[in-house]
Amino acid sequence: MGRAAQAVRLGKKYALSLGMLTVFAAGLSSHASNLSELADDAFAHDAKLASAEAAFRAGLEKAPEARAALLPHLALSESAFRNSINVPGQPSVQYSTVGSTLSLNQSVFKWDDWEIYQESRLSVIASGIALASAKQDLLLRVAQAYFDALAAKDGFLLAQEHQRSVDEQLALTQRSFALGAATIVDLNEIKAGADSARADLVQAQSVLATRYAALQKIVGHAVDSVDPLDADALLPALTPEPAERWTSDAQASGLDVRQQQIALEIARREVSKANAGYLPAVSIVGNVSHGNAAFINGQTNFNTGANRATSGEIGIQISIPLFDGLSTMSRKREALALRDKAEDDLDDARRTAALDAQNAFLGVRDGMAQVSALRTAQKSAETALHSNRKGFKVGVRINADVLDAEDKLFGTRRDLSKARYDTLMQFLHLKASVAQLDGATLTQLGGHGSLSPSEQTRK
Repeated sequence: MGRAAQAVRLGKKYALSLGMLTVFAAGLSSHASNLSELADDAFAHDAKLASAEAAFRAGLEKAPEARAALLPHLALSESAFRNSINVPGQPSVQYSTVGSTLSLNQSVFKWDDWEIYQESRLSVIASGIALASAKQDLLLRVAQAYFDALAAKDGFLLAQEHQRSVDEQLALTQRSFALGAATIVDLNEIKAGADSARADLVQAQSVLATRYAALQKIVGHAVDSVDPLDADALLPALTPEPAERWTSDAQASGLDVRQQQIALEIARREVSKANAGYLPAVSIVGNVSHGNAAFINGQTNFNTGANRATSGEIGIQISIPLFDGLSTMSRKREALALRDKAEDDLDDARRTAALDAQNAFLGVRDGMAQVSALRTAQKSAETALHSNRKGFKVGVRINADVLDAEDKLFGTRRDLSKARYDTLMQFLHLKASVAQLDGATLTQLGGHGSLSPSEQTRK
């Protein structure tokens, strides 16, 4: 009796210490965060998105830089020279010239400049697509980190409940052992189960801290709690359209596909730009010059005999290429090869987009089926555990049977929790494959006041 009472007291002391640790850890939490709030924080603090936004702002300048070649160019130059004329047998004549020149150059026809400008406009569009892709990637990353944290939190809560359940079974076995209704084998088995449950709890707590740290990296602030998600209420709304519709939309509107379409159009214009090596260039050129020539009289006198004059000219300049060492021919072959590469890249991007959409579609469909099957398995495991506990009390089941039933139940509940989140994540990938993932989608998935898996079971 003494050993049994001491074991019970030690078990209660351990449970109390663990409970105080859990309460203390929970007290460190300032507030919980739902998926929508975390996404907003990620948009404000994520370094990868900030880098993409900076690249987008830089990309916007490609158009005005290229357009500059099509606009007039004005230049003003100032000059001051001291000159000397030496004629054999004559005194040296020295004078100075001071002048300014205003020059104009307006391109009328220069095909490569025009193609460069068209390419710059395409580059601006590509920069916008790249930014949109970065935003979708951020939403996927924060959602994945959020679901991972939820799964880890569910695992921690389930591990706590499992540990409490095993401790209760341990106390029951110790009382039975003290009364002679249980064997030493039963007691050793339940002690081993209790030790295993405590180890699982420690591991679950470590995984939870790791998941929170991963989420913190994205949102830019400490995360010590996340709001639960009522995945059961959302899964029925995820029934997608036929797979062919998703794959065709992905091939037409996927962001990677659109990027490759822009790349192909730029490659085609590179071929046209290479052909400019055979074409003439026409420009309007002009200048206005104002100068002053002053002879030096003995010392350095710039005013004696000063002459001021203004001259100007304007006209059309035509430059016709005759022979460039076959470089234009080589650049054209290079551009044609790069165009073929861009066509192949576009074809690969379309196939990849279709595959990603199909995989995500199957992930949603199969995930929903798995969730349904795991719900049934959970009910069966609950029934089996209840039966084994009753059988243990009447002596027809041993501790090993109860422990095995408990392990199956909590394992099934963990699998069910993970299957819910994996299915939701596949749905987000499906939306991203057709460029329809945005903050509103995450808002629809977020929620407050939902029940955790352990709370759902108790309800």
